[in-house]
Amino acid sequence: MRTLIATAATLLLVSECIGQARNYNIIFGSTNWLNFYNEQLTIIPSTFAVTARNATMSEPDGALSLVVDETGIHNASFALVQGGSAQDLGWPARLASLLILPKPEAPLHYFVFVNTPELDKQAGYVEVDMSLNLGAGGVVGSGTTWYMNNTTAKMAATAHGNGTDYWVLQHADGTDTFHAFQFGPGGLNPVPIISATGPMLSATSVPDRLSSDFRGPMKFSVSGDQLAFGFDHAPDSAGAAVFWFNSSTGTVTVRNSSLAYTAYDLDDFTGDTIAVTLPMDFTSGTDFLATGDFLYVAYLDTSTTDGDGGFFGTQYDLTVCDGCIPLTSLASNTSSVGLGTEWGADTTGGSLILGPDGILYLRNARSNEGYLLRFDNVPHEFNTTIGGLTVISSPDLHETWGVPLFCKRYHDSEPAWLGLREEDGRDPVFRAVPNPITERGVLVWGNSPPPDHLVWRDAMGRLVRSEPAVFRKGRPLGSTRVIFE
Repeated sequence: MRTLIATAATLLLVSECIGQARNYNIIFGSTNWLNFYNEQLTIIPSTFAVTARNATMSEPDGALSLVVDETGIHNASFALVQGGSAQDLGWPARLASLLILPKPEAPLHYFVFVNTPELDKQAGYVEVDMSLNLGAGGVVGSGTTWYMNNTTAKMAATAHGNGTDYWVLQHADGTDTFHAFQFGPGGLNPVPIISATGPMLSATSVPDRLSSDFRGPMKFSVSGDQLAFGFDHAPDSAGAAVFWFNSSTGTVTVRNSSLAYTAYDLDDFTGDTIAVTLPMDFTSGTDFLATGDFLYVAYLDTSTTDGDGGFFGTQYDLTVCDGCIPLTSLASNTSSVGLGTEWGADTTGGSLILGPDGILYLRNARSNEGYLLRFDNVPHEFNTTIGGLTVISSPDLHETWGVPLFCKRYHDSEPAWLGLREEDGRDPVFRAVPNPITERGVLVWGNSPPPDHLVWRDAMGRLVRSEPAVFRKGRPLGSTRVIFE
């Protein structure tokens, strides 16, 4: 007998680390939930109002496990885990960054990493055991373990070269130093690998919503061998830098720290190179294509004194020599805001992300508007400009906050499937629509026959009901589709 085990109450599959699994959600606002299933993006209505800084994580089988925001650590039912309120954890009212990683070789254990804002400038972690309290989860120990002082908001993680551990990377405020902390089965090693390389960041003394030195994003490439972050070349002149990262030693080496919003193009008549540079207020996004050959940076111009203002996307070719990278930049105004536009509440949130489908997305930061811009047909040839952007909009998208931090190599080997996997390794034989299922859902079948028995469990893993599969006239109902109400 073949048994299908499904999650009924909330089929919500969320992972903070991109890899080969086929189902993910991204939260980038109070009720903005994007679902990626087999490289197909859909928008899911959600009533759970997360705060501006948030992160999510699923079990390896795809079931939602944690949702963390500035109010604390929540389980799949959105209830606070035991000991998981912000007050219990000693968190300030505002946070700078959040990231979740699975504890190596410890099923159902996760570490929540948190960076505090400019006045605190601390990095800490909380261990959560989701097997506690009958699956409702709880904090291991009490409070937050603070492991670094004088941090920026920049935080990123990637897989260690040993195939088991992770590196959690921080950058010290007012310095040129990276701190790489090894995270393994024994927890976080508090003694970091320190690399002094790249630009000297300015010290942050007061909150500054447009400080690229403190809040500019930091991202690893999918392979983990490259790193990019935003910083301030000078006041009103935001830029970016790209680095090499050694995943075996944890060391960082600068490739180029002269990236800025400069568009290089070729004159059609003379063949001369034309350079156009505009000052930018903030580096709001960085990310790599999955191949690691191209870097994309989103710059934000909040004023209209030197133009229309808006987001300016820039492409850099990383296959050239390190010193040549700035000369390959292609740039365009990817999201003009126009005169008199009101900015949203979270200007400093990350705006550029490589989605689980391998496509780049740019979130909008305009007030009271919710939509994404999808980069089409990248990378672009040098003697062209960045273009081909598709607007993704829906009544279920609202004013945006920053897109979350991702560790892009959570599933390094076999994919995690929702349902039964085809024997030849192709797509799973069924999928759930919509995802999450609330009151009514559909199971869409592939090429294999439906099961003889169905076992439904909620998002906490608890049994909801067990029943034979539905038959009609002696044949299974829905050899391609089964509907449950």
